[in-house]
Amino acid sequence: MSSSSKENSPKTNIKLTESSIYSNPSYKGDDSDRTESHPTSPVSETPFIISVANLSDSKSSQVNYDDVLSVDRLTDEIVREDQHRVSGNTSTAADPPAYDNLVPVAFTPQTSTSHSKDEEKDEDSRIVEHSELVLKIRKTMPLKDFTNEVRAPKDLQRFLEKPTVVLDVAHTKLYLIVEELLTKLKNDLEVDEKITSQAAKAFFTFQDERNDSFVSVDQLRETIQGVVYRPDPDEMEFEQSWLTALCSLPSIKQSHIAIARLSHPVNFGTHAEEVKFVVAVIAPQKEKFTKTAVELGRTFSSLLTDSELRSDLIDASDETEFKDVFVKYLTKFKTINDKRSCVESGVESGDLPEVEFESYTWKQCGRGVYDDLKRRIPYYVSDFVDGVVGKNTISKLLSTILFLYFACLLPDIAFGSLYQKVTGGKLNVFTCILSQTLGGLAFAFFGGQPLLIMLTTAPLALYVKVIKTISNQFGLNFGAMYTMVGLWNAIFLLLEAFFNLSQLMKYSTRSTEEIFGFFIALAFSLDAIKATVHNFEVNFHFPPTNFTNVTELIECQSTEHCYRPENSLLFLVLMLGTLWFGMVLLNFDKSPLLSAKKREILADYALPISVVVFSFIGSYAFRHVNSESFKYDPDSGFSFEVPDISSLPATAHLGAMGLGLCLSFLFFVDQNVSAAFVNAPQNKLKKGSAYHWDLVVVALINAFLSIFNLPWVHAALPHSPLHVRGLADMEQHVTSKGTVIDEVVKVRETRLSGIISHALIGLTLLFVNVLQYIPISVLQGLFLFLGLSSFNGNQFFDRLLLIFTEECSYPPTHYVRKVPKKKMHLFTLIQLLQLAVVCVFGFSSLYYMKMIFPVIILLLLPIRNVIVPYFIEAKYLKVLDS
Repeated sequence: MSSSSKENSPKTNIKLTESSIYSNPSYKGDDSDRTESHPTSPVSETPFIISVANLSDSKSSQVNYDDVLSVDRLTDEIVREDQHRVSGNTSTAADPPAYDNLVPVAFTPQTSTSHSKDEEKDEDSRIVEHSELVLKIRKTMPLKDFTNEVRAPKDLQRFLEKPTVVLDVAHTKLYLIVEELLTKLKNDLEVDEKITSQAAKAFFTFQDERNDSFVSVDQLRETIQGVVYRPDPDEMEFEQSWLTALCSLPSIKQSHIAIARLSHPVNFGTHAEEVKFVVAVIAPQKEKFTKTAVELGRTFSSLLTDSELRSDLIDASDETEFKDVFVKYLTKFKTINDKRSCVESGVESGDLPEVEFESYTWKQCGRGVYDDLKRRIPYYVSDFVDGVVGKNTISKLLSTILFLYFACLLPDIAFGSLYQKVTGGKLNVFTCILSQTLGGLAFAFFGGQPLLIMLTTAPLALYVKVIKTISNQFGLNFGAMYTMVGLWNAIFLLLEAFFNLSQLMKYSTRSTEEIFGFFIALAFSLDAIKATVHNFEVNFHFPPTNFTNVTELIECQSTEHCYRPENSLLFLVLMLGTLWFGMVLLNFDKSPLLSAKKREILADYALPISVVVFSFIGSYAFRHVNSESFKYDPDSGFSFEVPDISSLPATAHLGAMGLGLCLSFLFFVDQNVSAAFVNAPQNKLKKGSAYHWDLVVVALINAFLSIFNLPWVHAALPHSPLHVRGLADMEQHVTSKGTVIDEVVKVRETRLSGIISHALIGLTLLFVNVLQYIPISVLQGLFLFLGLSSFNGNQFFDRLLLIFTEECSYPPTHYVRKVPKKKMHLFTLIQLLQLAVVCVFGFSSLYYMKMIFPVIILLLLPIRNVIVPYFIEAKYLKVLDS
């Protein structure tokens, strides 16, 4: 668990890698002195590549440039050595070349190729076959810190005065892209044609006639790329979506930067397989260190490591919007510096978020709630603004609102039908929708983390059944008992919040959260399976051979004689069709069909489209088949009346306190695990968490709902993580292992999606009877959709499949590569055993087992932190459960 935007950022270390590639013909003078008519004879007739390793300490956060052999120094030493050799001077030079520092990487012999007779006709016009040496120099550099380094914002500000940008370049060859950038510089900034001509040659390693056939990043003489170091020592990946090319010229006095955005990602070879941006930097050769081509390239390369900035640059429709993206970032860095200056000068700034999560003692009562409020209140206005500002924000907001409307309303209908059976109509569909509206709106306005979605869940429905069973068994008033259990639950939640017990969730690891998420997915899927079995039991009774009353069979006048197979078959078609169509649309963004924008829209609206389509099929296309719909009595109504709790005896109040304590454990785990999923580092949220305050808000909401006998709500899985995904911009990356992963670029942290969707749910109360056109089978398909879609990204589920997978087909994941197979499967089986215990208590028909179900959920924390380490070493647990 984290409590700050800093901890919510991915724990990766990004560095820049500069690569220099120089071609020299065995060597005589500078490249510019080499001519085709005067080829030089190499010492060896075989070309080879020499790579200079990074000589700086890899553990050091700063680059020791003195330890790195510079290109200029090495070139000078080669020239001096060549001059000594030509003059016959074999004495030791005062400053001998540092060839001992060179590390040979590859020696690739190349055999001579025979020439055709046509090529031999004109010996003067053909290129004489010869060999060259290609010198590669790679060194790492830290990212530029725009909040501390003075030069970085100055470089960006100077570029913005006269930005040179070319958008949607269709070329797929580097020399053509560079030529277009140089042409843009010549036309817009009136750069001398001699300078652009020199730069066109200086950017590239090889001769002009080789450029057309050499379509790799090695074509460029000097480049900068980003490298991402994951917490796992073996996880290092190049950032392949951008490339910075450098060149230094002696004939210019002013530097120039030009940026090209390619129309499609282009593969420029190893570590540059999906380049979308090419930055060209031209700088004077004799310049102050902070103004060299390398330092300028480092400035813009550091900017492009930000995935959110790259996403905004891709969305820019013209050069003005492209420039505005950089202006916005420059303004942001200036604001951060201003705030830092205020703090350093002793001025308090409430806009600065907490950067570390603190551990609280029991004496610091309410400190966690206070810190949550201090962290989140400064962002309250932006929680509304961020829902309408930005590229594609309105589209994302609308699709998320529709998703939440259906994803919350349809379970309310299903659970409302279940509540009606369990409580004899005391709780029903109407009260479920009303509770969803009131609870969802209250949390959307006052909750600390607005991306959490309130919902009544299957475990809560099971617990209500326990209260009803106990009330019937002891002759108690169910309404009064329900109110007292809810009030005691709220009291215990407030105590847990003010005594900072949410910090215990730091012991909740990924495996614990995945077990609970797996259980919720099973609960959704099991509800759908039970409903299907029940439908077949009702409609699929084969008649005896001597039975002749066909009317009784068709009209199902008795449960023993009911034969309507078309009802059950239609139930299956609608349920599985809703699931299939929803999953197809959800993954449509990976399809090559249609345009990228249309695919994204279909994926965003997957659930609403699927529900509407199959509701139409079930209600209209098959209107002659008697499809089952949920039961709703419009005359049942609802009134805000407080039950008579004085009718309960003292023992009932004690029992209600015990039930409330167990129920608070369920709320505590459900609420905090859902919050942990939402605040996961991979979601890149920036406004921080509010675990303690959210628990206070949930307690107050459910105290109000309990007084009026409305169903309880708390943060739900998988709705909350899916809400985050709906508001996120995603980016696909090819990993070093060859797999394609989806990565969150940014999330629109807004309250509007929760507020508007729950307001629409509230308006639905005016026409609940219209919802009866949605068949029960479509609701069950929705449950299957929510259950199965939540398995995506669940490592427990992935490792469970590996038990039945052939070893040669294992994916190259970090735990497969670093953990012995037996240990990996043992950890999976331990998780499976814990899940089985949770399911036994959660799905048991015995009410006293369901009563202690929340305690079993809470016990998962000590099991993981105390018992599991006895079976699996800590170094393997760190990999499996990170």
